[in-house]
Amino acid sequence: MNPTLLSLTALALLGACKPEQTFARVETTDTFVQEPTNEVDILWVVDNSPSMEDEQAEVARRFEQFITNVAASNADFHLGVITTDLESSDHRGKLQGSPLYLTDQDDYIPLFQERVQVGTDGARFEEGIDAAFQALSEPLVSGYNAGFRRPGATLSIIYVSDENDCSDRGGLGGNTSESACYDNPDKLVDVRELIDDYKSLGNVNERIVVSAIVGPSVDAGCNGSVPGLRYLAMSEAFGGLDSSICAADFSKIMQDLSLEVSGVRTAFQLTHEAVEETIEIVVDDAIVDPDPSNGWTYDPVYWIVYFHGEGIPARGSTINITYEIASGASAPTEGESQ
Repeated sequence: MNPTLLSLTALALLGACKPEQTFARVETTDTFVQEPTNEVDILWVVDNSPSMEDEQAEVARRFEQFITNVAASNADFHLGVITTDLESSDHRGKLQGSPLYLTDQDDYIPLFQERVQVGTDGARFEEGIDAAFQALSEPLVSGYNAGFRRPGATLSIIYVSDENDCSDRGGLGGNTSESACYDNPDKLVDVRELIDDYKSLGNVNERIVVSAIVGPSVDAGCNGSVPGLRYLAMSEAFGGLDSSICAADFSKIMQDLSLEVSGVRTAFQLTHEAVEETIEIVVDDAIVDPDPSNGWTYDPVYWIVYFHGEGIPARGSTINITYEIASGASAPTEGESQ
């Protein structure tokens, strides 16, 4: 037989014997529970250094958008304000204003708008992370600030600052030079220690969420601000939101925060990358359809399912998201469910 013909025949036989390859995707279900409690204690930590007048005014101006949505969720809220100043005896984690915290029984909109504008004569070094910890720890939590923090309530901490955090607990040794915080980062309290401190503030069933309106991590034309990297690290660790202090309008972040702090989550990160067309979502016993207005959408980059409008799961509901796992998926690089 012709050698060339023999080779072709052999190849044909090999091809005929080759088993057919099939790829079967694996189906999985992620289960989430919407926050059941409507109690939320909201602590605003506001930078009172000389450069913060405009930013304080913008928070005050947009506060009604924030609190209207919180109230609409039937949240039972406590609302408090402290500063980033740990030097003045009138501050140091002490709640500002009278009454010390606001509830839905108070005329809370004008009262908050007044107290959030905490002035601009605060300490040179902003220690917002530690200020919040002190406000929620002994002796203040059962002393001066008594009544603000409730057992079982969701705790929401929101930083507002145009500087980075300088919580040092004496590590700087009294160095008051303007650049001391930035020249000696090794003398500051490690963020990992501060994260552990925050975790100690509540019981295992109490949700803590930390958000930040601070200098962006990449300072692109944000005049007068410093990247708030330590604040951003706390926000990431506790699944909160962040926004740039340089934004001309705080409307969006205030609206987003209102949903976040009310305890009604609108975003859930899947444990695997999903084949989008296979996603099926059941909230309690009801099927929720994909719909950008009153259903859900999926972000394939970060594996996050977002709920919208009437599709947002009610408090205490159980969310089951069933989907086929996409092949060759690798873990996303940003965020957790919000």
